[in-house]
Amino acid sequence: MELAVSIVLFLVALFLIGVYVSRKIKSAEDWWIAGRGLGIVPLVGTYFATIISTASIVGYLGYYYQVGWAGWWNWTGTAITSLVAAAWFAEKIRSFGQVTLPDFLEARYGRVHSLIAGALILVAMVFFTCAQLAGASAVVTTATGLGRTPAIVIIGAVFIVFTVLGGMESVAWTDTFCSLVILVGVWILMAKVVSMAGGVVNIHRTLAQTKPGMLDPFGGGAVPLGVAISWTVTWGVGNFGAPQFITRFYAAKDAKNAALSQGYTGMALLAFYLPVMLIALASSILFPGIKVTDTVTPTIVKNVLNPWLGGILMASILAAAISTADSVLLLGGTTFVRDLYQKLSSKPVSSAQLLRLSRIVTLIIGAAAILSTIYIESGVMWIQANMVGIMGSTLAVVVLAGFAWKRANSQGALAAMLVGLLTAAIWYALGKPFGWFPILPSIFTSLFTLVVVSLLTPAPSESVQERFFRIKNDQGDFNASISSAE
Repeated sequence: MELAVSIVLFLVALFLIGVYVSRKIKSAEDWWIAGRGLGIVPLVGTYFATIISTASIVGYLGYYYQVGWAGWWNWTGTAITSLVAAAWFAEKIRSFGQVTLPDFLEARYGRVHSLIAGALILVAMVFFTCAQLAGASAVVTTATGLGRTPAIVIIGAVFIVFTVLGGMESVAWTDTFCSLVILVGVWILMAKVVSMAGGVVNIHRTLAQTKPGMLDPFGGGAVPLGVAISWTVTWGVGNFGAPQFITRFYAAKDAKNAALSQGYTGMALLAFYLPVMLIALASSILFPGIKVTDTVTPTIVKNVLNPWLGGILMASILAAAISTADSVLLLGGTTFVRDLYQKLSSKPVSSAQLLRLSRIVTLIIGAAAILSTIYIESGVMWIQANMVGIMGSTLAVVVLAGFAWKRANSQGALAAMLVGLLTAAIWYALGKPFGWFPILPSIFTSLFTLVVVSLLTPAPSESVQERFFRIKNDQGDFNASISSAE
């Protein structure tokens, strides 16, 4: 009963927050990027919550339970992303302005690059929404006993409604609320489990005697160097090809806020992954022998927490799923309207029309995600898992090169995108040799192609070089409006 009450209270609070902040939405720009008005708190909240999904709590905790500290390689790349973004990338992409990642690709390389990216992103975001919806419904089913189909419909209705109404504004503030719930949940669980295991020092002393591989940076061979590098590169570079993250920079008040938010996000990620690791290490002592890693978290909740505290943790897992789902759903609607419909339309469209269409398309995508999750879950999960690597393999190198290398041109970027995509597809077909994620080989083939083709073809125009390599941090210079971007 307590678990169900916690879940219901969380969903009600989330819905009310989302609907309340949606009152500020007056234009398409408000809906797409919160009117470029987000400060540090909602920027950190929405970026953090979009990164942290159900897999981060359930899957990663089980992975750490299995391999110990070696599991931390799976978030080093994300930490690197935040550092690079804080020091360099976030400020530049925010100063450029615009609305979406394909906007940047079009201005830097050309229309065809934008359309390819838009189509890829739209497909990926539909499946990402399905995957998170499936994870969220599983939490509700476990906590309340509700059937899977009604759970999917209820969860979907909650985040679809506030996303449709409030766009980025609603998503940012509900994500911030979700971030707080996530952190509170994992810290409560950490305090309880670590205490039961005798404290942090005793946990490490015990593991040093009984399972020394848990303290080894490579898990005593469980995580080979190649896999560790693969984890780091996948998220460290691949995140720059993930539009659900980059879009947050456009919504910042200014370039300084965009950069600072990434520094604070790195701290927030540490505040999440550290307790998750300590929970896993303590659980390996308290509950040894668990074979199915995804059952580690349910086992802990069942045996360690009282119903109310268990309800908070279940709410945090649900928060992780919904906060990612609303972000990718929003991006799906934005991508279709901004990057496909608006750019292919032969007639001008007003901001009011774009806002209306964005809401309609997002509602349709949300409804399609609900139906897909109900009827074709296994196919959805497989495609979603593969789309992560495919997007990063296709987009990451050309996005970073857009600000890092003046000589990168349209021909080189297009070739690099296609080669990166092809490499990822081949790597998946080969069964991911050596356990490496496809983005690791894709980065090398894509970068090599970009350099060679760019050097063999004419340099970018003077106007492009001027715009991207003499860019100022003055928001008035490059913060183009929706209309002037056309």
